[in-house]
Amino acid sequence: MLEWKLPNTVLPVLFHGAQTLGSDTSPVNLFLFSDILHTEVAVQDGILFRYFQGNSDNCRGYGAPLAACDFDGAKVLNVLRHDAERRDVPLSFCAFDERQTKIFDGLCNIRWSSRDGDGDYIYKRESLAQLSGKKLHAKKNLVNRFWRLYPDASYQPITKENIADALTVAEQWFAERAEEGVDADMSELAHIRKAAEYWEALGLFGGVLYAEGLPVAMTMASAISRQAIDVHFEKAVGAFAAEGAFAAINQAFAASDAAAPYSYVNREEDMGMPGLRKAKEAYRPAFKVEKYYGTAE
Repeated sequence: MLEWKLPNTVLPVLFHGAQTLGSDTSPVNLFLFSDILHTEVAVQDGILFRYFQGNSDNCRGYGAPLAACDFDGAKVLNVLRHDAERRDVPLSFCAFDERQTKIFDGLCNIRWSSRDGDGDYIYKRESLAQLSGKKLHAKKNLVNRFWRLYPDASYQPITKENIADALTVAEQWFAERAEEGVDADMSELAHIRKAAEYWEALGLFGGVLYAEGLPVAMTMASAISRQAIDVHFEKAVGAFAAEGAFAAINQAFAASDAAAPYSYVNREEDMGMPGLRKAKEAYRPAFKVEKYYGTAE
């Protein structure tokens, strides 16, 4: 029988060996967003089991089991079937990528579905760092423009000494949305504060962009696996945002020492929002990780 617990800050250490790219497999996301998805986790035989209790089919059910090595799919499916019976719920799955759906295909009949806006945008880190080529020329010009306008600007890694500056950027961003009458999701600010509180325990890293002596942009990220990192939060404020601060911190972070060991950057989904989709596609993703959900028949 699986022993379910709430996600904690130990998970990042345990499962970086799993070769995954999806943001839902990020141990940090499991911890940060457990209040929204009512996430439970269990570890058995070197496998991380996840159970989500979100408010829609695409975020409710068992996530794909995660492990650093191959496992017996039939045995795992049997464990989940017994757990679903114990819970008295359908044997439902969510947030599976295409590779993960094959774990159970052939073992049971699942009609997989996907929802527009759920797919993660995956970029080559080197591409974001260099912005080379005709397709990224406009982004490179925007970054260069920012550094020309603010020759005193600097990018600094987030440490315990300056993490308050990262929070200042986030809080200012939400204040600006309120002034503009935009209905921003304030739970995101709570999650940013939670990330700052558990920064070292979660293994988070990121940076703050300074201009004119002020913190004007910030980014927070963590490792999903040995090959990929996930950008959880990114904000830029004031006139600096319009003048290229978002592009500048995106490029500076991708080129940073902290990001250098990784091949890919996951900048998460667009949630079906046209403006966000346009912004993510402008950076020319290498590919997308689509997400699937379904119920065993």
